Amino acid sequence: MTLSRPNAVLTLSGRDYTAAEAALVRVQIHLGMSGTHDAVELTLWPASKLAEASPGDTLEIALGNADDEEPVWAGEVTSILAGPDGTLLEGLAATVALSRARRSQTYVSQSVGDIVRDLASDVDVDEVEGSLQLEAYSVDDRRSLWAHLLELATLTGADVGASAEGGLRFVPVRPGMAEVDLRYGADLLAWKLGPGHGPEAPAVVASGAASDSGSDKWHWLQREPASGASGPVRVVPAFRTRDAADQLAQALTDRAARAAVRGQLTVTGRPEVRPGTRVAVKDLPSGDPGPLRVLSVAHVLDARAGFTTTLTVESAGGGGSLGGLL
Repeated sequence: MTLSRPNAVLTLSGRDYTAAEAALVRVQIHLGMSGTHDAVELTLWPASKLAEASPGDTLEIALGNADDEEPVWAGEVTSILAGPDGTLLEGLAATVALSRARRSQTYVSQSVGDIVRDLASDVDVDEVEGSLQLEAYSVDDRRSLWAHLLELATLTGADVGASAEGGLRFVPVRPGMAEVDLRYGADLLAWKLGPGHGPEAPAVVASGAASDSGSDKWHWLQREPASGASGPVRVVPAFRTRDAADQLAQALTDRAARAAVRGQLTVTGRPEVRPGTRVAVKDLPSGDPGPLRVLSVAHVLDARAGFTTTLTVESAGGGGSLGGLL
């Protein structure tokens, strides 16, 4: 058996430093899909070479066993706070550039994916998917490009985040088998899982009349677009057809269903796990919860606890039970 020797490799403005060379005390990295940019916080000894960093400098971080580190985060330094006991360096993923950029533009008869690629044309893009066609979508400079991307994500049920290399990811929630297995008594250091109560999924209707009057009359507004609907209803002005509304309604229904199970899992450091990864927890005393989907990842590396990863999860669908918890 090979003993684990967790390490970090920090690349500041193109120059690599190991954890020891950087005089690193602690690194915390938070990765998510909640609309915030992935963040990092480094605690350094006062004499650290990284203490000379400046806001705007590029920073990349890889974590893992020594000589086998994997990239987990890339972005820029946002602040350096000096104190008597050390230096605190903070950074945000490269997607932060989209929160600083604004534009005024109207897109006509384009897919969500094409709109997202154009809005993000000045930053690195890892993957963008979005086949939904919008007849008209306007961007104005009262909001950042990032805010518009988040709005487009709500129209399609997509996840928005960053890759390990800092590229923008705008992708649908993907079903499928678990990609990572975690075993009770082996991988899990701590866990808490239980039933969740998701919001009621609203009915979604299009404001345009294309579904009833032909695509050439899509701009005709429905007098009562939600006529006959019961419960909460969402009218989407950008949708011209019932098919588009049905697609969003299904995404909202699926999201509410995934909230049936919520919780957190703390495991020995797993740099390969990203938000959106599907995991399976095996051999829990309370029963198999079924496949779980990772919502956020928190990596911590320090001298006291070593390298740990905490996953915030929800149900990924596909059954399972939590025994007495449910």
